[in-house]
Amino acid sequence: MMGALQKLTIGTYENSDYDKRIENHAFTAFVNPAGYSVTYKTELVPGQALGKAKADLKYVASPPTDLQLEFLFDGTGVTESYTGNKLINKIKGKAFKKTSVKDQVDAFYRATGQVAGLIHKPYNIIINWGDFEFKGVLAEFTVEYKLFDNKGQPLRAIGKAKFSESISPKLEAAEHKKSSPDLTHKRTVQAGDTLPLMTESIYGDSKYYLEVAKVNGLVNFRQLKPGSELYFPPLEKVS
Repeated sequence: MMGALQKLTIGTYENSDYDKRIENHAFTAFVNPAGYSVTYKTELVPGQALGKAKADLKYVASPPTDLQLEFLFDGTGVTESYTGNKLINKIKGKAFKKTSVKDQVDAFYRATGQVAGLIHKPYNIIINWGDFEFKGVLAEFTVEYKLFDNKGQPLRAIGKAKFSESISPKLEAAEHKKSSPDLTHKRTVQAGDTLPLMTESIYGDSKYYLEVAKVNGLVNFRQLKPGSELYFPPLEKVS
């Protein structure tokens, strides 16, 4: 049996520490996007030596990641979320209220791009959809209106949003520390794992695998048992 449909949600926060959520400005997509694109960038030193046909580009930094999403805002009622059967509700006298395109767009922009009076800037946001999570700020938002009623009111629109990754130095340091080789790590062996590869993923170098085998009391490190747990001590204890 399939689970309930999980909607894309946008949580709003005061700053890039993401430690104070603003609940009444959060946004839930009326219709999930058909997909999303993530752009990873690398900044390199331009130029090349005179007389050379090829360049040996040097790494400088990894600029913030960009996320691009398209949202459907529909005011026809076709995609509106409601409880129960529409016909039965009508028979029982229950009004089926449609949310206008304007209200949907306003709710999205209030959560992502509108300047909040108390903090004098737009909110930082965390986007969650399934296992996907993105922390950042709205960089661009374009709305294309596609369908109108007889009074000229929009009935359908496509919102094209671009978000840029943004986290505070404090949070970045905390996230980096979680994967630091200076901490003890515990890993569960998966099928196909080898000790040299696991050691390289933790320390950035596979040369410590014999020390790790010794710490874990492994007699034959070439035959790791899937599901078993291995400990990888701080780097200074194995070097």
